[in-house]
Amino acid sequence: MRNFSRFILPLMLLGVAALSANAQKARIAGLEQNEDYMQLLRQQLQLKRCEDSTVSLINSSRKLFENSTDRDKIGEKIVRLEGELFEIRNRMGQITAQVAAIEQEYIVEHMDDATAEAPAGEGVRTLFANPFFTDNLSRNDIALFTVTPKVEPEIGKINKRIADLYEQLTTVKRQYDAANDQEIIDSLATRAGELKEQIEQVDALMERLWLSIYNRKLDNYLVLMDKIGTIDRLKLEQLDQESRQVRRAEGLAGEQLAPLVATYPLQKKLALDYEITMAQALGLKLAEDSLTGEAGKFSAETAAKEMTYPDIPFAPRSLVVYGPIVRTEDETQRNYSTVEDVPVLHVPKKGVYYTVQIALYTTPPKSVDAFKGMAPVMYQKLSNGQTRYSAGGFTAYSDAQAAAGQMVRAGFRASVVAFADGKSTAAVKAKALETSARQTAEKGRTGGYTIEIVPAELRLPTAMREIITSRAPGKTIVRNSSGSEVIYSVGGFATQTEAEEVAEALRSQPNAKIKVVGL
Repeated sequence: MRNFSRFILPLMLLGVAALSANAQKARIAGLEQNEDYMQLLRQQLQLKRCEDSTVSLINSSRKLFENSTDRDKIGEKIVRLEGELFEIRNRMGQITAQVAAIEQEYIVEHMDDATAEAPAGEGVRTLFANPFFTDNLSRNDIALFTVTPKVEPEIGKINKRIADLYEQLTTVKRQYDAANDQEIIDSLATRAGELKEQIEQVDALMERLWLSIYNRKLDNYLVLMDKIGTIDRLKLEQLDQESRQVRRAEGLAGEQLAPLVATYPLQKKLALDYEITMAQALGLKLAEDSLTGEAGKFSAETAAKEMTYPDIPFAPRSLVVYGPIVRTEDETQRNYSTVEDVPVLHVPKKGVYYTVQIALYTTPPKSVDAFKGMAPVMYQKLSNGQTRYSAGGFTAYSDAQAAAGQMVRAGFRASVVAFADGKSTAAVKAKALETSARQTAEKGRTGGYTIEIVPAELRLPTAMREIITSRAPGKTIVRNSSGSEVIYSVGGFATQTEAEEVAEALRSQPNAKIKVVGL
């Protein structure tokens, strides 16, 4: 007689074992002869090695960047490596989904082989091996519930993986807030998005690992308790109140980066309380003692603290100033309060940029009165030792020219200052580059489309992730929070038809708003 856990446990662990160093071994007995499956496992292992190597190169490059005089070159290398890392992880996600699909299909095909060991007698310590449960539950459900103690350690591994990713995210946040280079800021923002997506992907493993067990338990327990019929009304009311608290927590958990992990402690406690209540009502003393001992070792409150991961916001940061020049008497509306704290001028490394020179000093002015209340104001040290003070930031020469005229009328000896690809250039050359870039963009513009998904549960369900992976391989998933909503963007698609086909497949899943948006 085959042991059901031989099949059901790997089903619960779909994707989790992809993190194992032994990925080249079949994780399910019977799949060793499936060459496609084994090849995918080998690819997983190779990609994991590539990921580790690339992460190591990025970390060492960041250390060099902090003390280097050639920060531009190292910054470009970091950006390139992070692009490669993103592609590696994207491919790993696709392969993991393929592995999961093969494993799931195999297990479902062999579900009829699954059986549970019949109890030798009554009153055993395992609750579901007692006659009341063997008479009222299917053999598959009994086996599924019995394997729970083997599944729960894997939840700890998932939580550890998420904790590691969250620690990386926290570090990235500190670096992001302190960075003083736009490329590094943009790179860190991209990395933060990747880490959040990885956290959600790992958390999604809980859907099959734990949530499938928990939901089937609750569905069955309500029926079983009604059949028992002798449970005290007060106890039933307590369980009902606890159930409502868990549902409220599930609703709020969508604001967490790992909502399924966050709700696990309360869900486990509720399931244990149901089981203890049934054991008491049926007089199953040994099972009751076993469950009570388990409840005594488990603190939902402590576990909740260890499994809660609030979202870490990354407010947009741009060292490059874009915007018109305004005059204000309100000092709080300026980007400076003294001459000393006027910020340095940052220009983009790519493209055309204009600002308006309003003053040129060999010795900086003593008072901000020299700027006549204009904002935003920045300074730039020139090669001749002078300090240039400029105001505003523009991507169009016509806007910069109009702003310069505004400053002349305000009493400044103003002029347009231009930059191209991070270097100073003549305004006429920048204007020509601007025109050429605009014409090229208009000629080559093909549009593009993304799919926006707003799930009711504030997380992207596993089924939707699998549809995206299979129907739109290589497309990125970006999570954005907007008030009480979480919006996922999937893209980009070259044509509306391509995007609509994937969107239609996603609409087969319930409880989500889905629309195609043109770029």
